[in-house]
Amino acid sequence: MIAQGCRIAGQVCIAVGLALLWGCAGTGEMVSLNVQPQQPFVQSGQPAPLKIVIEPFEDRRADKTKIGQRTHLGGGVTNFNVSGGSPGVTIAEALAEALRWRGWNRRGWDARVVQSGVGVSGADIVIGGDIQDFYANAKSRVFNTKLTGESRLVIRAKNMADDSSTQRNLQGEQSKLVFWFTSEDVETLMSGLLQDGIERFIADTKIEGRALKSAK
Repeated sequence: MIAQGCRIAGQVCIAVGLALLWGCAGTGEMVSLNVQPQQPFVQSGQPAPLKIVIEPFEDRRADKTKIGQRTHLGGGVTNFNVSGGSPGVTIAEALAEALRWRGWNRRGWDARVVQSGVGVSGADIVIGGDIQDFYANAKSRVFNTKLTGESRLVIRAKNMADDSSTQRNLQGEQSKLVFWFTSEDVETLMSGLLQDGIERFIADTKIEGRALKSAK
């Protein structure tokens, strides 16, 4: 009886394993992700009287078709990209949102995204930059999926009053293991990387008069 029970249990495990393997095959589909960090509401009153415009970041990555890929246990892949398909716009919008709600000195600032070279008239500070890397890998294995993400951004700010500028190179990496994988795991990973980069940019800079300067 014991031997028969073990055989049945073994057969069940094999069946479950095969079902998992078959169900985890990728189809090559593209999944849209929302990687915008969630900004805590801490600002009250009117924004500071300073106009900041942010241009979409230039995408310098070799592969611009996606920001991530999941390799399935059963073979095949699922691809990921930001909603709207433009990481440069997504990152610019995330930075503007952070500055509006909780920028330098925990104050809100008049920050908005404009098209490159358009809408900068009357601005005090123009911010732009490059995306050198912004990518996540998810590799499914037996009973878990390993996620790794990397972000390398260059943020440049130009002060219109005196034509001075400052630049920050920001790099971050994150990894985690999940038992049941969903696309929200990639969203959380990349949103965290983006938020960390923005936090460091804010911490490394300061507002002096109507200009953005290095804090160091």
